[in-house]
Amino acid sequence: MAGVRGGERAVARSLNAAREAGANTLPILFLEPSCWSMFVEDYRELKLPGAEAIGARCFLFEQFIDELLAREPEALAFVPGSNDVAIHAHCHAKSLLNASFMARLARRLPGRNATLLETGCCGMAGAFGMLEDKQELSAKVAAPLLAKIGALPSGSMLVASGTSCRHQIEHLAGTRALHMAELLESALAK
Repeated sequence: MAGVRGGERAVARSLNAAREAGANTLPILFLEPSCWSMFVEDYRELKLPGAEAIGARCFLFEQFIDELLAREPEALAFVPGSNDVAIHAHCHAKSLLNASFMARLARRLPGRNATLLETGCCGMAGAFGMLEDKQELSAKVAAPLLAKIGALPSGSMLVASGTSCRHQIEHLAGTRALHMAELLESALAK
């Protein structure tokens, strides 16, 4: 019972912090899709006080930057490059949004061709893939993603929005996937 009460307090603290941030008007950005989905779906489904208003202010980083650049194309300046960019979207992002904005955002980088990979789950599913008795199943779930990664042209940059996705890709494919924020930072005009 103490663990449940502790969890309730943590949820209440996160909602209170979000409520107080920016006098209820500023957007709240998330780098991690699973955390974002708690605010835009889970807390609303639980009918927690204030969850609707807070959820309406929550955005994935990639979504927010794509919408910003659609309104203000000159807000960020990027240098030309020539890499292909392949994007694996996190399951939470794919289940709640049309994740095509991720590829659209990467295509805003001059000279880059971006593709949103048609992939399923990476197999990690939070801590699931780290459990010793689940690692074999986790790797089987990841196999189609790994095949797509293995078929990418040489020099391609790989982006994965979820922390667990990036961990799984590095562990099983030996490839470091970037977060979209890292890709954008690498292309910023300095």
